[in-house]
Amino acid sequence: MVLKAGFLVSGIFSLLLAAGCGGSAAGAHEGHSGSHGNSAGGMHSSDQVAQKTCPVMGNPIDKNIYVDYKGRRIYFCCKACISTFNKNPEKYLKIVDAELKSGK
Repeated sequence: MVLKAGFLVSGIFSLLLAAGCGGSAAGAHEGHSGSHGNSAGGMHSSDQVAQKTCPVMGNPIDKNIYVDYKGRRIYFCCKACISTFNKNPEKYLKIVDAELKSGK
């Protein structure tokens, strides 16, 4: 009985861990780590972020919604914008670069 309970607890823990890790619709692809939220060692919402607007919609960013792409963290206003970004990331990187260059 104790052995069965151990397997049950282990199985539940594994499912919870899997559900919380990499559960993005976009998935990982070239240049993209698959991160879509804060992670240990990453930026936290209290850290200063130079990017202020979503490159897809132009709305204010949510510091908890981002993609790491080619060594850069790109923030978005909502998770739906990540899918749009993934279709043409270079287009949206230009928008982010223009914002950062203008200092707005």
